[in-house]
This record gives sequence, structure tokens and C-alpha cells, in this order.
Amino acid sequence: MASKKHFLQDRAALLLVSGNAFLAAVSIILVSLRLNATQGVSVYIVGYRPSLGIGGAYIRGTIWGILSFVFFTALVLIGGIILSYRIYAIKRELALTVLALTIPLFLFLIVVANALLVLHQ
Repeated sequence: MASKKHFLQDRAALLLVSGNAFLAAVSIILVSLRLNATQGVSVYIVGYRPSLGIGGAYIRGTIWGILSFVFFTALVLIGGIILSYRIYAIKRELALTVLALTIPLFLFLIVVANALLVLHQ
């Protein structure tokens, strides 16, 4: 009878954790480089609301609105890994699904952060 693997011994789980860590690092680096490139800018576009009309569609904010993308990236990475680690003992497939679903979340985060930082004023 085969012994049950631990989370840190499962190659699929470690591959997904590595992919998540890589995408989180890419996200943090891209946002940080964009902020560094826009030195001197005090107003950033932090949101887009099409229901506000033509003039009010872009919502302006401070640098903290953009830095929230970095904090969200760290929160998703840590939360996804901890949640997956705790679920792994119950059901391996569910733990791998949690790790796999964080990958599109990081990709969306990179796209949205880049789109908002391109519009800085």
C-alpha cells in the first residue's frame, strides 16, 4: 500500500505553487516599474466606471490605489497557498484546483493594473 504524499512532496502542487509565485513576482515587478517610471505623478487613474458618463468615467486616486494591486497580489498568493495546503489533507484535486484558479486571477490582475497605469496623468 502506497503511503499518502504530503503537500510539499506532490510535484503538481509544487509546480502550481511555483507558477503562482512567478506570476505574483511578475505582477509586483511590473506595477513597481510602472510606478517608478511615473515619478512626480500625484494623480493616478484607479478605476473606470462607464455608468458615470463621458466626463466622469475615470476615477482618480493617489498612489495607494495602485499599491493596492501589490497588496492584493501578496494576499492572493499567501491565501491561495495556505488554503490549498489545508485542503490537501482532505482532497488533493480540490487543493490543486484552488492553486490552478489563482493563475487566471494573477493574469487578470496584471492586465488591469497595466491598463490603469497606461492611463496615468
